[in-house]
Amino acid sequence: MAEIKEELEPFFNPESVAIIGATTRTGAGAFNVMENMISFGYRGEIYPVNPRYDEVLGRKCYKDVKDVEGKVDLALIAVPRHIVPGVVKNCVEKKVSSVIIVSQGFAEVGGEGKKFQDEIVDTAKKAGMRILGPNTLGTHNFFDNFTSSFIPLKKREYEPIGVICQTGLVFAGFPRFKYGKAVDVGGSCDIDPVDVIKYYVEDPEIKQIFVHMEGLRPGRGRAFLEAVREAKGKGKDLLVMKVGETETGRRAIISHTGSLAVEDKVFEGALRQVKVPRVRDYTELQTISHALLKLPKMRGNRLAMLTHHGASGVMAVDAAEEFGLKFAELSEETKKAVQELSPPWLPIGNPIDIWPGLMGGPEKMHKTALKAVLEDKNVDGVLLSIHIADYSPWPIGTYGHIEALRELAPQYDKPVIVVPIGTEQEGTRRSLEEVKNVVVLDSIRDAVKAFSALTSHEF
Repeated sequence: MAEIKEELEPFFNPESVAIIGATTRTGAGAFNVMENMISFGYRGEIYPVNPRYDEVLGRKCYKDVKDVEGKVDLALIAVPRHIVPGVVKNCVEKKVSSVIIVSQGFAEVGGEGKKFQDEIVDTAKKAGMRILGPNTLGTHNFFDNFTSSFIPLKKREYEPIGVICQTGLVFAGFPRFKYGKAVDVGGSCDIDPVDVIKYYVEDPEIKQIFVHMEGLRPGRGRAFLEAVREAKGKGKDLLVMKVGETETGRRAIISHTGSLAVEDKVFEGALRQVKVPRVRDYTELQTISHALLKLPKMRGNRLAMLTHHGASGVMAVDAAEEFGLKFAELSEETKKAVQELSPPWLPIGNPIDIWPGLMGGPEKMHKTALKAVLEDKNVDGVLLSIHIADYSPWPIGTYGHIEALRELAPQYDKPVIVVPIGTEQEGTRRSLEEVKNVVVLDSIRDAVKAFSALTSHEF
């Protein structure tokens, strides 16, 4: 594994880069890799290579990569596809061990493109060279201020997430998914998701790995599962989005990256074997990624729910069955604590409808019920469907439950997910997100699926 870390490190944090096919165009729409690299904060050596220019962005431009005086850690190739095989051979002569091929039109289109790719792979294999691509947006590394992408990205806050994708769509990020490192494996003629998972396993900066994949090269399925098991064994959380569930989708994959689209039922079964959450869209990705980063893991799959309205409880019961969770059999101590503050006619079950008990004092009821379920040894996670604001003048959002959460949730090693009801809630939502062991989500189903990802059970 240490070997793969050394092999792939130049793609994320090279000391020097040759940009073959460098352009003098700048500004919006220029797709200038060198311009992006500089503005992103890269401080290593950059060697533009293009026989048409003597200078690019104030730096000496070389006619050929072989003419570069200094050592080249990484070469980025952005030239017409028919030129690429010869450029790769020149990189071998220059003793460049890491190459990114941005150019398109290779195996994914077949014919001459596949012949070009086969020639490139053969040259690289004989030289011990690693290749990313073809048809790739390259890499981003917010930790070390490096990008090899022709798509400009600004510096921003980031989290310890490593992305592996076969699309540039993920590179832009999402409001609640701010990855720290990303690589687009593109056509995966050499480096593929298996290699990058192994790289992230050895990366102490990465705590969570997200894999967007269209398919794998023949014979790599078992290696993929082994890499996933290794990652989980090292304490890394994984999320997988595998597209191409339909026959039409699988045909589209071949035209996009030329990857072998794995039959969906087979892949679904494989993920269940290694107990890795599968996300279907970017909303699910953001929800589950956030929960895994913020919340403690569940020791089992037993939930307790406190709700202001019985309908939410019914929704939660349905969702729990869908995602393989169950509602805990509450301890007698928990039932007694809640019953003492509830009307005598109200049976105490789970989900717990605490609304009738609020009439005797909302602050006391909220705190008592929350403390009881957090202390209950039969409960592994706590779900709250509560008002945190309201469209009416009645200030129900200030009746003790927010204070109870702030005080109690950090004291227990259990995940707490709040699904708020009310129209004026943004300030309180942000405040609750700052509380240890608490996240705020938008729906009961989202919450239950997030709890599911926090367990070791199968989806």
